[in-house]
Amino acid sequence: MSRRTIAWRQLAVLGAISLLGACAQNPPQPVVANPPHAVASNPPPVAPGPHAIWYSVSFDTNNGAIDAEGQKVVNDVITYMRRNPASVTTIIGRTDTVGSKDYNMHLSHQRADAVRDALVYGGQVAADRVETRWTGETRQDVPTGNDVARAANRVVDIAIH
Repeated sequence: MSRRTIAWRQLAVLGAISLLGACAQNPPQPVVANPPHAVASNPPPVAPGPHAIWYSVSFDTNNGAIDAEGQKVVNDVITYMRRNPASVTTIIGRTDTVGSKDYNMHLSHQRADAVRDALVYGGQVAADRVETRWTGETRQDVPTGNDVARAANRVVDIAIH
């Protein structure tokens, strides 16, 4: 009789453990996919600081290409970075409110990448000294309503610290 009691108790314990294990499993989480055109903002986690040196590259509406004036600014940054090898730079792409929020987020990313590429590939600045960020239309110098073309907001800010 004692053998059957032990076997029955073992079976009951195994059943209880299995039941608890099944209940403790997390249910599968639904997968929420972002649309392929959506680009998240990634503003700098920490501001570059009060001693940062700031430059700004302006862009035309709906344009991510660096023009001649912007290239002069990029060249000034390259010169500074070469003379100060311990410095790093944070690039922050921004836009005005012309266009949709998703489009502007993508455009600010494209502008920031263009400046980064000009520094890294054109100016031979080490990639680990360049941090690229973008904010779309969410962080404007001059707040405006929707669909307002404002040159002060169509920029890539460059902070050297």
